[in-house]
Amino acid sequence: MTMPTSRARVDVGMPAPDFVLAESGGRRISLSDLRGEPVILAFYPPEWDPSRADQLAHFNWLVRQVPGVNAELLGISTDGMWCQLAFADESVRVPVLADLDPYGAVAERYDVRGEQAVFVVDAEGTIAWRHAGPAGVAPSSSELLAALEALATPTPESQAARFAPRGDDWVPLPPCAQPRDETDPLFMPSRRDFVTTALAAAFALAAAPLAAKAEPLAARLAEPALADVPAANVILRINGRPVSMSIEPRVTLLDALREYAGLTGTKKGCDHGQCGACTVHVNGRRQLSCLTLAVMHQGDEITTVEGLATGDTLHPMQAAFITHDGFQCGYCTSGQIMSATALLKEPCGPTDADVKECMSGNICRCGAYPGIVAAIQDVRSTARG
Repeated sequence: MTMPTSRARVDVGMPAPDFVLAESGGRRISLSDLRGEPVILAFYPPEWDPSRADQLAHFNWLVRQVPGVNAELLGISTDGMWCQLAFADESVRVPVLADLDPYGAVAERYDVRGEQAVFVVDAEGTIAWRHAGPAGVAPSSSELLAALEALATPTPESQAARFAPRGDDWVPLPPCAQPRDETDPLFMPSRRDFVTTALAAAFALAAAPLAAKAEPLAARLAEPALADVPAANVILRINGRPVSMSIEPRVTLLDALREYAGLTGTKKGCDHGQCGACTVHVNGRRQLSCLTLAVMHQGDEITTVEGLATGDTLHPMQAAFITHDGFQCGYCTSGQIMSATALLKEPCGPTDADVKECMSGNICRCGAYPGIVAAIQDVRSTARG
């Protein structure tokens, strides 16, 4: 799992320098307190915030290149320093220290001051993988894949040493029965080691310059297999007018609206179809724009929140949200309004409970639900005369 590097002081195979993470109740919590599981250290400036969709796409692209690996990542969520990775068969929690100052004392100790860097520290506290370089410089995909293949490819001897057969499959032996010495020829990193390194590599790939965040995934990976995908010339009918764009075929409708059509009223919240902030209308019906591809909607009538008003006259639902204070921070409001206006044409019962059920796909973290329900019921009662 050795990767080329120009630095020698803090490198792969060396003990990770310890440092204090936090102090609580007079007790210091250090990196060494997380021993027993791999940890990701990420040194990036505060303004760096690649979307989790980027990390998800990079992770899945990387692992698909490694033969024999079945690790399709379905979603990423965070809870403090813990990053939870959801797979079809399990969830893996990995500590990620992503708020490390690239100009701070810890960066100085890791010899990456002024650079963007990612480290994987294994369960024993040894640096297992690293990438460091100037801002915006991503590691070579071939280097990443070489590291992942080393982690993912067991020899017959290592499989026999760390796994036991069960039917047509292999199951891991208890930790006490597995070799942990990396110099032992029977040593094979665990699935958690592989997942952690792949996630760290996805972070590194996502660390493109902020100005390039809207570039297609293929351009940022710069891999022939992806770069050869031709752009698609698409004409979308948005808010009653045609909008022509040349996009990579895997661009979602959400990204096409925001990054290509310049209609930023539609918000990117979870990017996984769970929060409803990206709701638009397609042929009069509500649609989560983060879960559909733009190229699938040529000829469809697409309406965003910018298309609801008539000139300076607000749509009745927009006016009702203002009247009933149906928002606080406002981030989810466009999706709430788009779902609410679609609800007017859907079979929905008369009670507040019916409205809550019909709006359950839209989440408001501020908790403005009473005002949202009141606004919807106001418009419905007016429509009924």
